[in-house]
Amino acid sequence: MSGTYQEEAQKARTDPNIITSQVFAQVFQAYLECTDAIQAVIRDMVEIVNDPSATPEERTSALGTISEALFPSPSHDLEELEKKAAPQDKTILDRMDHEEATFAERLAILMEKRNMTQEELGAAIDVGQSAISMMLARDCRPQRRTVEKLARALRVSPEELWPGVKGD
Repeated sequence: MSGTYQEEAQKARTDPNIITSQVFAQVFQAYLECTDAIQAVIRDMVEIVNDPSATPEERTSALGTISEALFPSPSHDLEELEKKAAPQDKTILDRMDHEEATFAERLAILMEKRNMTQEELGAAIDVGQSAISMMLARDCRPQRRTVEKLARALRVSPEELWPGVKGD
């Protein structure tokens, strides 16, 4: 009997379907442990990964976001990295921080001008309300494609929303 059990155990360790199912179970459990807001962001990133018009860079960035959301690593804590940054890197980080702040302010102003709620804007660009909330709160940095979609929905140029971004 033990030979049969050992054979089945060996088969389970090498069967691609069982391995895939085990990985899925781990990923799904991690997803269920996320907050509703993080789950919404993960769903938005899955849409980018599966979008045939997404660039390889956008897919890679979305996959990185999914990975970090599901399995956060302490070494990727932005605040910790900023503290350890070299002086020349601090300049870049400060510029990025300023860009994000300016974007969030402009987004809020344009939403108010257009009398759009987070839900309405999210629906207009096919993301959840939580993704809009995270952009406004500066909890995530939008990809170029998202800035372009936001600009179209708000009837402005992408540059007006995020100076320096180039539209399609």
